[in-house]
Amino acid sequence: MFGFGLKKRNKVDLRDTPIPEGHHLLEVNDLKMYFHTQDGVVKAVNGVSYTLDRGETLGVVGESGSGKSVTSLTIMGLIEMPPGKVEGGDVLYRGKSLITMSEEEMEGVRGNDIAMIFQDPMTSLNPVYTIGRQLSEGMRLHKGMSKKEALERSVELLRMVGIPNPEQRVKEYPHEFSGGMRQRVMIAMALACDPDILIADEPTTALDVTIQAQIIELMEEMQEKNGNAIIMITHDLGVVADIADKIMVMYAGQPVEFGTRDEIFYNPIHPYTWGLNRSIPEPAIDEKHPLTPIKGNPPSLVDLPEGCSFAPRCPYATDLCRSTVPPVHTTETGHYAKCHYCNDAEFVAANAPETSRTKLEGAKQKKGGEA
Repeated sequence: MFGFGLKKRNKVDLRDTPIPEGHHLLEVNDLKMYFHTQDGVVKAVNGVSYTLDRGETLGVVGESGSGKSVTSLTIMGLIEMPPGKVEGGDVLYRGKSLITMSEEEMEGVRGNDIAMIFQDPMTSLNPVYTIGRQLSEGMRLHKGMSKKEALERSVELLRMVGIPNPEQRVKEYPHEFSGGMRQRVMIAMALACDPDILIADEPTTALDVTIQAQIIELMEEMQEKNGNAIIMITHDLGVVADIADKIMVMYAGQPVEFGTRDEIFYNPIHPYTWGLNRSIPEPAIDEKHPLTPIKGNPPSLVDLPEGCSFAPRCPYATDLCRSTVPPVHTTETGHYAKCHYCNDAEFVAANAPETSRTKLEGAKQKKGGEA
């Protein structure tokens, strides 16, 4: 027996598999994950597509319930089915479908090739095992380390994420750690096997701004060293202001805008993205730069609006928006948005928020904990 009762398996590390010509490291193609409940079908993920290459960072932003976490849990094969069901699309890692993999194959990928920092450290750690044992499991299972080697690596990882006296803390239990320290343990666990892809689901929510900056810097250093890809999930545009190469904005289970960091911050073309940008505090808030929240609430994913999902909250919505699902408009650079009017230059120029660089600089300062 091995680790927590798991048998060590002879497996092929997919990181040794070359990426087939014409493919990317990770490809999410029109992914649809629905939940079949007594109240109806919850369209939690409804047509998500993107690609990710080595060394790239994708920021996924949006309000709670927009489908950010469910998309990543689907990639990891952690959605219980039923009630969940993949209704369409596919996820390819190095050209191989993760959707059609067996659970045994996914156990070889999960935590080794693709690792995830979970959003809630309170429920992600087992209360009856020491921190060291939980950190060691993945390294012993995937890397074949001895108990001593894995424990030494666990101490090193705790030191990397800023936990003091790691030689002692590795012997302690989750209830002896604060919420922020448990979050750092989860980050250490995800980094343990040097994954090809790191999915970070709100990784800095429970941490103060100084530790936030340290953790993000740690992930960037790991990326520079290993060339891995990162998916950063957050509701805060400030968190991805500096780290993301490209950003996907999600609303009601689907991407409504996708582009490079500069396109999303300086040239956004979807009203929902405008709302998120207006919600970033300026270094000095005044009458010229008010902090403007998005009014209303996201729609029920069981009973989506007939036309554009954002129409009930959009100040620019027309009868066309309320009756017809908008098409996807894509520019030559790959910047796209799902809106009836996003390709109307006059409409965008008249209504888009001021593309002041103070917005992004303010967001970067917030991420870094600077004054």
